[in-house]
Amino acid sequence: EQFPDWQGERKDWSKPVKLLEDKWKLVPAFLEIKGLVKQHIDSFNHFVNVDIKKIVQANKLVLSDADPLFYLKYLDVRVGKPESKMAST
Repeated sequence: EQFPDWQGERKDWSKPVKLLEDKWKLVPAFLEIKGLVKQHIDSFNHFVNVDIKKIVQANKLVLSDADPLFYLKYLDVRVGKPESKMAST
């Protein structure tokens, strides 16, 4: 969707902001709307749900130095809820 900017021109608001200076101008409005904590949580969730899978996919094959016929291949990765177990004595 297009909206007029402050100079009366039309801009496509779905296009990425390219200049760093322009990005810094958007930060106060972004934080006012979304909030800093929410942004950090969303960023972490994106890392866990998307980026970790991409990292594993890029490194999915692990070859053995000792035996070239032996290898590991990661098919998927999941991050579960943290849990702790008491050591038995």
